Amino acid sequence: MGFLALGLLLFIGAHAFPMMSVQRDRLVARVGEGPYKAVFSLVALTGLGLIIYGKATAPFLPGYTHPAWGQYAALGLMPLAFILITAAYVPSTIKRRTVHPMTLGILVWAVAHLLCNGDRASAILFGSFAIYAAINLFSQVGRPQPARLSPQPWTKDAIVVAIGLVMMLVFTGAHHILFGVSALPWLFGTEAALPSLSQ
Repeated sequence: MGFLALGLLLFIGAHAFPMMSVQRDRLVARVGEGPYKAVFSLVALTGLGLIIYGKATAPFLPGYTHPAWGQYAALGLMPLAFILITAAYVPSTIKRRTVHPMTLGILVWAVAHLLCNGDRASAILFGSFAIYAAINLFSQVGRPQPARLSPQPWTKDAIVVAIGLVMMLVFTGAHHILFGVSALPWLFGTEAALPSLSQ
């Protein structure tokens, strides 16, 4: 799991650095906005690649026992996660109200996966993202906030919800192809039936 750990360090470290606004501003002033963004993108993409490779090749090691209702909770939380992440890119009332929909979406995504995955690699991966998102949200209290969006028409929210739900359905249906693990094992044949809540 060394590649996974290194990838998380690079990816989350690159995204956590802007939280240190003084150090970030000093670095941008020294090297320029363009080179800073180029290095940021390179480090983040390298980290993302290592995360994907590290998770795919990590051995299955028991970590903790997730609740029997965790898979149901994850299926309920994932639409919210995709809607929030979509809202980060489309001006809407959702974005206006949440201010930081991307970070909230990542937190919901991470918690949803922690509820239905108990192996050690998943705990490291999704636990790291959950901690990062929570710290990032908390750090916003003492940081300059972006200007609040002006009121948006309800059609923008409908677009955000529609795109988020479509993306959720695509990723859920193709989860076993993209990530090697089915998000709906009882539908795609790897499990005989829905998980029992009495387990």
